[in-house]
Amino acid sequence: MKAITRRQLLKTGLYSTALLGLPQRVWATERPPLFIPPLLESRRGRPLYLTLESVRKSLIDDKSTEVWGFNGLYLGPTIRVKRGEFVRLVYRNNLSRPVAVNVQGLQAPAELLGGVGKVLQPQQSWSPIIAIEQAPATCWYQGYSLTRCAYETYRGLAGMWLIEEPTTSKGLLPSQYGVNDIPLILQDLQLNNQGTQLFQPNQDVFLGNRLFVNGQQSPYLKVARGWVRLRIVNASLSRCYELSCDDGRDLHWIASDQGFFSASRAVKSLFLAPSERAEILLDLNEGGNVKLMAGRSANLWDKLTSLFSSEQNLLDNTVLELRPEGLLSVFSQQPNIPFKPDLALPSAISQQRQFHINNASAMINQRRFDPRRIDVNAKLGSLERWQVSADSPVGFRLQGARFIIESIDNQPLPLEQQSWKDTVWVDKSVQLLVHFTHPSSHNFPLTFGSSDLMLADKGAMGLMVVQ
Repeated sequence: MKAITRRQLLKTGLYSTALLGLPQRVWATERPPLFIPPLLESRRGRPLYLTLESVRKSLIDDKSTEVWGFNGLYLGPTIRVKRGEFVRLVYRNNLSRPVAVNVQGLQAPAELLGGVGKVLQPQQSWSPIIAIEQAPATCWYQGYSLTRCAYETYRGLAGMWLIEEPTTSKGLLPSQYGVNDIPLILQDLQLNNQGTQLFQPNQDVFLGNRLFVNGQQSPYLKVARGWVRLRIVNASLSRCYELSCDDGRDLHWIASDQGFFSASRAVKSLFLAPSERAEILLDLNEGGNVKLMAGRSANLWDKLTSLFSSEQNLLDNTVLELRPEGLLSVFSQQPNIPFKPDLALPSAISQQRQFHINNASAMINQRRFDPRRIDVNAKLGSLERWQVSADSPVGFRLQGARFIIESIDNQPLPLEQQSWKDTVWVDKSVQLLVHFTHPSSHNFPLTFGSSDLMLADKGAMGLMVVQ
């Protein structure tokens, strides 16, 4: 029998004493209803207004605190556009500091996309007109200033961006926004007793102990029986998520960052790196309430020990509790993916590159980010093979370009698991086929590097010019 140390005994006693003294509300199972961000659509050429501003919100209890967001909201509205449209965005910065904004996953020229080359000064506006040319995808927008991307995203400058086909066949996929087509923005936060966000920019990684979904902790959503579509964005700074259902039912994975797979994949769990997105279907035709979890379902002891843990575990790892209502749906068969991915690539690989990320020193190929240095010069329309490796597991992403994963740790990825992406988890190494679809310049460069925003702000990123 394993001996118990004096330290472990003292900790156990502390936990037990604390359990008796904790207020009942700590263990309360009441959940708030899921907040669905309002929808902005560019109908008939109507401009889409996005105002960056400081707002007040109660993150815990009734303790109002200052956060950031768009259009008077913590986080931002969901933007929905259609392929073939010209979308006019009207950004206005009502914050007291300069801010840049990026739409991660959107394929557009860098001078229209935003990012590090387009900084909005306080009270400044900017109105790019962007042609939407890519296939249906779940993207997201965020604060993107050099060395402050993590802080801006953490404060609330983030939102979902959906691209769809101009016409969608009815009955194929759930498509009623907020009803059976549900946006989920995942962020972990650290709060003080007043409910104010805590953040230290010099941290190596950021792991908050509270999981927020669309700005709420552990929400629920009432849905009609049938199939439900969840669009998930990992907007956390450093934390990854292993998503699964508490009752073990399948997640039907239909799309990744920039589009659909060729066929649905039934999986028990789904891993999301920072900045990565996924679309899944859940079959709610039968059974009771189901929870989407970030990791295994926590019991009472897990919740207790997490209160005193120094490892910044989540106090509650419930992403969303779905509460199906009504009679069994007449249409109980799994919906089909309506649009097959077009994975056609240029026939020739123009160049091969290798990138190694050192997490400890926040460098790529032994060089820290320098805004005066262009790290990649690529030809517009070209295809390159990138070998990306890391000292320890980390996310990697590109801005304004796309890739297909050719292999993971030297194991080829089957065709049915491939889709267009811009973010990937690098355990040891990945091999990517990178396609440069839109131009950038020295004045408006694109970026690449760690999708861990803390690491990127410290220097694990680089600049790309595509001409």
